[in-house]
Amino acid sequence: MRSKVTVVSIIAAAILSAVLPASGQNTAGEKEVMGVMAVPWKNPAPATKAASDLPTSVDNSVSEHFPPIFNQIGNSCAQASGIGYIFTYEMNALLNRDASKPENRFSYFFTWNFINGGKNEGGFSFDGLSLGKDTGIMTESDFPRQTTESSFYWATGFDKYLNAMKYRPTEFNYIYVTDEESIEEVKQYLYNKGVEGGKGGVLGFSGYSDALQGLYSNYSGPSETGYDCMMTEYSMDGAHAMTIVGYDDTVEFTDSEGEVHYGAFIAVNTWGTFSHDEGRYYLPYWFFLHEHDNMWLQNDLLGIKVEYREHPDIVFRVALDYTSRNDIQLRLGVSGKGSDTAPKYDYPAPILDNQGNDYPMQGQYGDSDIEVAIDFSSHLDKVEEMAEPNFFLTVNRTKIGSELGEGTIKSFSVYDYRENPASPKIYTCDQTDNTVLKEGKNIFNIPTVEPDKCSYTPVQWLNTLTGQPVAAPLVFRTADGKYAKVRFSEYDRESGTIVMKYAYAAEGGRYLKE
Repeated sequence: MRSKVTVVSIIAAAILSAVLPASGQNTAGEKEVMGVMAVPWKNPAPATKAASDLPTSVDNSVSEHFPPIFNQIGNSCAQASGIGYIFTYEMNALLNRDASKPENRFSYFFTWNFINGGKNEGGFSFDGLSLGKDTGIMTESDFPRQTTESSFYWATGFDKYLNAMKYRPTEFNYIYVTDEESIEEVKQYLYNKGVEGGKGGVLGFSGYSDALQGLYSNYSGPSETGYDCMMTEYSMDGAHAMTIVGYDDTVEFTDSEGEVHYGAFIAVNTWGTFSHDEGRYYLPYWFFLHEHDNMWLQNDLLGIKVEYREHPDIVFRVALDYTSRNDIQLRLGVSGKGSDTAPKYDYPAPILDNQGNDYPMQGQYGDSDIEVAIDFSSHLDKVEEMAEPNFFLTVNRTKIGSELGEGTIKSFSVYDYRENPASPKIYTCDQTDNTVLKEGKNIFNIPTVEPDKCSYTPVQWLNTLTGQPVAAPLVFRTADGKYAKVRFSEYDRESGTIVMKYAYAAEGGRYLKE
């Protein structure tokens, strides 16, 4: 977020006030950092480990795991930093992959476009990272970078969403930096996260960063990492998310009183290689060690843990054609019998949840049709509780915006990967084939075990002259050859009640006795 406007100032205040030491903090130490509920990072290195054991400089931005520097589109800095840099680096470090390849970089547009209301709005790192815990994160191969602010479309395609489910953030940590000891903690994290022979991490932070105030100066002093740009002034406007990728203890910074201070973090921006020094600049430790007015810099640095999952357990596949995406809310559920008409457990989907503004499903200039995959694996315990799972999809259609959209559900199916991930069981709903979505609840279900079927004798039970029921019984034969007899009596037209008596031959014979 670079523009100097009142709205940005308000967002900046919200971001930075959220990370005060006491804000959002509980007894376990969990608190909000860049909008994310995070826990303090615990250094696994021995407490007696000397700071002198650390190298004098580390620069993870030159690692093959770190993506090329890029220029963010619009007010996307929180997603550009959180997904484009931090998540991409951590996932490639975990899998030992080269981030120069599009298939190994992760698309911050995938998350941003679900949270920006279909227009150029910013947000918090939490919005994208939290979404990624549920949906996974798409690669740039599956959802390429966009080139204009008008392309806020949503991804479509079952295989793309399924591939995204492999890559997820799982945990958020923070380091609160106010003294020399916490500076050393950050350096340890950047070097090897306290694990002998381990790979270092990268950290996110927020601050005012108005590019128009000349905050950055040419630097020609000592350094091991060789950058010629340093941040030397405070900023009072322009909330912005950035990334710390390393440090250099040999860098020198002279404050306004002429005192020299040693050491700086290496920060990476999302303003392209033409900014700073190829997108990088020195951020002296001094700024974190001294109180600053107007909360221009966040003292909490955010790190993440990531996970690679080879395959999910249960996935819902849904295809819709609808003209106003914020009218639509999906809910996923399960019950225990094929004859159930409503789910026992019911959960909102992390996407297609009354979001995205009054546009077609793929955005203002996109198509109205979309196909998504939604992971139901986090509710696997509810599925395994059921002897005969019956999966439910509820499509809530409500007017949100200037007009009520219209459209259909094209298909709904459930994929079960538990027994054979290479060849999942696929259950398909026979109620959806471009079915028109009515206003309110539209409930569709897929029983994994077909309900028992039966046939019955064509005995007429309503008198054709009086319209009243007669005592003549109906005889049913179930699909497995057993018989049941049903008789209706005492019909009350006013209250709509009726008495039903039945008998069932459990042993399978034809002799029925009430």
